[in-house]
Amino acid sequence: MDTTKVMIVDDHAIIREIIENILGDCEDISLVKKAENGKESLDFLIHNHVDIILLDILMPGINGLKVLEEVKKMKSPPKVIMLTGCKDKTVALQALNMGAEGYLSKEVDTSHIILAIKEVMAGNSYIYPPISKLIKDDMDHIKREIEEATKIDRLTSREFQVMTLIAKGMSNIKISETLSISDKTVKNHVSSILKKLEFQDRTQIAIYALNNNYDKYPKE
Repeated sequence: MDTTKVMIVDDHAIIREIIENILGDCEDISLVKKAENGKESLDFLIHNHVDIILLDILMPGINGLKVLEEVKKMKSPPKVIMLTGCKDKTVALQALNMGAEGYLSKEVDTSHIILAIKEVMAGNSYIYPPISKLIKDDMDHIKREIEEATKIDRLTSREFQVMTLIAKGMSNIKISETLSISDKTVKNHVSSILKKLEFQDRTQIAIYALNNNYDKYPKE
């Protein structure tokens, strides 16, 4: 059975000892190095190979993100699981974008650490579920904002004009007179706007236009 070689990098001695005790119960995982700072870990990796680094972020001197950056420049870089007290989703996303294969909070129990190591060694990523949820919620929010911002691009120039006139409180007849088109054509445009913007009635169209300052035409 192949043994997974692990290095823990953390400036707190008690954390290093806790991790050593946790991994000591696993026959297929071997803790080969306990480094107390980023420089010590990078110096060790010059002449030694490990499969996985459990890496803290907030350390004096060379912090965890800098260590991660340097590790990922190596010819055969070890996989990296951030094991940190930092639960900021922005920092988590930064670490993951820099190539970290996992992200754990120091609040996790033993099972999460072992599971993360095994998942990452299997070629998967592992993010502590509460942090994963924060990231997912944030990404969903960004996605909704992008979708909302691009809604307006679904409208033709004429539909945009009709929307701005609806926002001014004009009836279909008044809009038809203003744009020199038939009342039926206006109704068709209104129906198309409702469908494209996913609204139920013209009041929603008006509110949307006013809230986004789309109350002028022609579309610029």
